[in-house]
Amino acid sequence: MLSTFALVALLFVLARFVLPQCAALRVSTPVEPPAGAGGGARAPLPSPSASSAATPPRKGSEAAIEGSVHVALGTPRDTDPSDDHFIDQRSYVLSYSPVKRVPNWVAWRLDRSYFGKARRKDDFRPDPALPARFYRVNESDYLHSGYDRGHLCPSADREDSAVDNSRTFLFTNMQPQLHELNAGPWQRLEVYARQRAERGQVLYIVAGGVFSAPFPTIGNGVAVPAANFKIVVFMNDGERASDVSTDTEVLAVIMPNQAGVAQREWTEYLTSVDAVEQATGYDFLSAVPEGIERVIEARTHLP
Repeated sequence: MLSTFALVALLFVLARFVLPQCAALRVSTPVEPPAGAGGGARAPLPSPSASSAATPPRKGSEAAIEGSVHVALGTPRDTDPSDDHFIDQRSYVLSYSPVKRVPNWVAWRLDRSYFGKARRKDDFRPDPALPARFYRVNESDYLHSGYDRGHLCPSADREDSAVDNSRTFLFTNMQPQLHELNAGPWQRLEVYARQRAERGQVLYIVAGGVFSAPFPTIGNGVAVPAANFKIVVFMNDGERASDVSTDTEVLAVIMPNQAGVAQREWTEYLTSVDAVEQATGYDFLSAVPEGIERVIEARTHLP
């Protein structure tokens, strides 16, 4: 009888005192709340905008170059984004075509800060930034092809550091150019642009190719452009897209990638931005106020 009474008393004590303490411990133990749930005194979860800002952009998407100084006047776009793989090389930005295996266009800002004493690297090489599923153009594609490895963003536009200069030798900055073009009017326009930058102006430049359909190729399917285009907008330091006016100087050229151009002056190939848009299918200067954009894109500027 005594032992049974003692057992009952022990169970009563457990029910009265021990079990509530265990329950209290369970309540006070911190548990990670599900996303969106309240957390009492816990630090608030980041807002959706903060979360998206902290999320790195998907590689190859247009977001990868969003906010780059090199496309301050607008990212060139066409009606078929499936053939645009965007890369931010820091020294410049580009849209790469995995079909043509060349850049659709390369865009860069040029001002005096990019000039210096860095030597030309000449380290032509495949671009490791391309996805593994893309073919990576290399030296063998140009070997004995009859075409130069034509820079879009020139080596001499990036002499501020060895790193910046080296980036211009990635094959994603190259298109096959006949030597007559590469060392002829194309190069002379590059020199003219640097002279303007050395005088203190800020230049926004985009360059690329105009392709026939079908397009010829060299090496392992590297497309050869029928012509090369370049658009140059001349501005002052501190100016933004909203500062572009109908008085802003804009140059556009389309130069044929063919024999016989070596001795021609680059000014002979002046055209309008509208003509470049028609030839390429890309829309340029989209960040410029629309009314201003229509005016400056329609005219052919004579320097």
